[in-house]
Formats: sequence, structure tokens, C-alpha cells
Amino acid sequence: MNVETLQEEINHIKTRLAILENRLKEIQHYCDHHYYKRNHFYEVCAKCNKINVLYY
Repeated sequence: MNVETLQEEINHIKTRLAILENRLKEIQHYCDHHYYKRNHFYEVCAKCNKINVLYY
């Protein structure tokens, strides 16, 4: 592989990652967050895996 091919592949993967991150944010935004797995420091939504920190 040459440098140009690697850069094109990296840019493609970055674009795909940005799309997936936006989709994840959208899913977590519209989730009802009723079911949590908890510990002393944070809780994780069982449906969308959004993390809420309980203590700072």
C-alpha cells in the first residue's frame, strides 16, 4: 500500500466513524432511559448504554 491509499482509507474510516457517532447520539437522545445498571459511581442505561455519572 502506498501513502495516498492509506490516507484515503483513513479518511473513509473517519467519515464512517462520524456517521456512527451521530447515530449513537441520536439513539441515546430519544431513549426513554428507564432501565439502569448501577454502581456507586455511575449508571448505564440497559437499552442504549448511555452513562450517567452519579458522583464527581
